[in-house]
Formats: sequence, C-alpha cells, structure tokens
Amino acid sequence: MFKRILVPTDGSRGVEKAINCATAIALAFDAKVYVLFVVEPPALFFEYANIAEKNIIEAMQQEGQRVLEKAADVIRQSGVAEVETVLRTGTPAKAILDFVDEAKIDLIVMGTHGRRGLDRVLLGSVTEEVVRLSKVPVMTVRMGA
Repeated sequence: MFKRILVPTDGSRGVEKAINCATAIALAFDAKVYVLFVVEPPALFFEYANIAEKNIIEAMQQEGQRVLEKAADVIRQSGVAEVETVLRTGTPAKAILDFVDEAKIDLIVMGTHGRRGLDRVLLGSVTEEVVRLSKVPVMTVRMGA
C-alpha cells in the first residue's frame, strides 16, 4: 500500500516519534523512507544582508545535513533497507508538497506540536498547511509539549 514514505524533520525535540512511526510503517510495507529537511532563508533587512544571509543559510544547511544523517541512521538501524535524505531551501510547507509530487510519495508522516489558540495563530503550522493541501495521506504524530 505504501511504498514511498516522507518524514519531514526540523530536528526539534520529539520528532523521533514521527520517525519511529514512519519506520514501523516502512517495515510493515517494505517501503522506502525519505527524510526531508527544509532550510527556510531568514528575512534580513539591513545593508549587509546578502553576506550575512549566505553565511546563515550555509550554517543552516550544515545543521540540516547533521539532522538528516542522524534520522537516517536511526531508521537504517531499525531495519529499513532504503532511506534517502533530502535537503531543500525554501518555505517548508511548499518544499514538502513539491517534494511529494516530485518523488511520488504515498504517505507523509510528520510531527505536530499541538499548539492551540494564540500560539497557533501567531506561530502558524507547517503541519496544518501540509494536511490541508496534501494530495496524499498525512499521518500526524503528537510530539508533546
């Protein structure tokens, strides 16, 4: 049923729950797991923004690669045969949905912080946007407080 599973990660605490769920599903269906990290460029507004932004993005990409390798190692150690890491730059929800189309993903497994009220309005939710706009099933995993 599921042959290509996507796990977007931002490296935050609790995302391992989503990784564990995706791993269990991948093992049950002999599926390939893609782990995606999206670097969102900062909005800088000052004279030297181009230089600073380039340095910041490079540092974020290095951190993203570290996060991806750590997640991929966990998934491989659990017995999943095929794991691929993907690093993208852009708006997280759009990058996730674009990759879903590009890689013909069957299922997205992603964590949610479970924010409510004003926190949700002010901070927004990548997971919520992906759930609303995705053409494929999205499994959300509560990451905790």
